[in-house]
Amino acid sequence: MSELTPDAVTLSPAPEAMAASPAESAASLEKAPGAASESFCALDPDAIALWRLNGGIEWAILLALTFVSITVGSIVLALGPWFWALLVAWTLALALAVAQTIWYPPLAHRHYAYRVTDRVIEVRRGVWFRESRLIPLSRIQHVDLRQGLFERSYGLATLVFHTAGMHESSTALPGLSAAAAAALRDRLIAQLHDARRTETGTAEPSV
Repeated sequence: MSELTPDAVTLSPAPEAMAASPAESAASLEKAPGAASESFCALDPDAIALWRLNGGIEWAILLALTFVSITVGSIVLALGPWFWALLVAWTLALALAVAQTIWYPPLAHRHYAYRVTDRVIEVRRGVWFRESRLIPLSRIQHVDLRQGLFERSYGLATLVFHTAGMHESSTALPGLSAAAAAALRDRLIAQLHDARRTETGTAEPSV
């Protein structure tokens, strides 16, 4: 692999690295909070159901508004034959929405992985275009753990890494189990605290 750069790069399609299960990732973080994970870890499988739910809701709202607009427009503007053309287009959009809601989330999950080393956090994602984002630990300012309404119902969480001196000031890592996300957050916070304490030359008081 070429030299690590603290920004996103697009990768050509290539065979994915072996990814550890979320349960193994959480267990390894809890057993060895100070150790680095060199292998790529997969997101929690429940992320597929969550993405399907979110996508279904978004598509349902969009298609409902579009259908109402077509119906009202045909009545008010007397669209005539154009109404049927728009209705056919709406039906095709409905078929696309169903296919994307059911078919796309498993693919996105399969191509989404992350790993944590002593120097960087690497996040890989993308179905059509592969992206690898490298986050140097030295650039991280703080780490947020977020849980939306649906994430809580699935026991999932999102980690957001806020960085300095990078093209994008924050990077989200979704689809983690709540336990794995909390363990990784606590580990990174402790690691950052130790690094900054070392930089300032302070030491813990002896007991």
